[in-house]
Amino acid sequence: MPLFPELTLVILLSASLVIYLLFAFLNNRPGYKIRRSELLEKFQVLRLKSKSLQEVLSQHILSSDANKKPLTEDDGLTYGEYFKYLQRNHIQNLSDKDYAKLKNTHNRLQQKKVSDMLEEQEIRLAEAEKKLASLLL
Repeated sequence: MPLFPELTLVILLSASLVIYLLFAFLNNRPGYKIRRSELLEKFQVLRLKSKSLQEVLSQHILSSDANKKPLTEDDGLTYGEYFKYLQRNHIQNLSDKDYAKLKNTHNRLQQKKVSDMLEEQEIRLAEAEKKLASLLL
């Protein structure tokens, strides 16, 4: 059995190569490329929506000196606090770094995570639009 270590090494390398090629094939199918382009488009739309909501709220705060004024009576949240919340949410979930990561990924699991995050962001931004509906008119 003098060839046993070499044979084991060849088998392990061959198995690793087969697994790598399998993952590469599965992650580069056209369906995933189409899905990634759809996610990139949705990401951009949500980024623009987030930025526009922040801009509207910022303009309202500056023009009305409403930084400390309550946004709604029931939750005690001020315009300034809500603006900071929108900014933090944008930085954490819709940043340029996240966009670049999505653009360069070929990983199905990463695409699934981003898809779930974008669904959550869509809901949060819809809630923000409802809260700021009077300012958007």
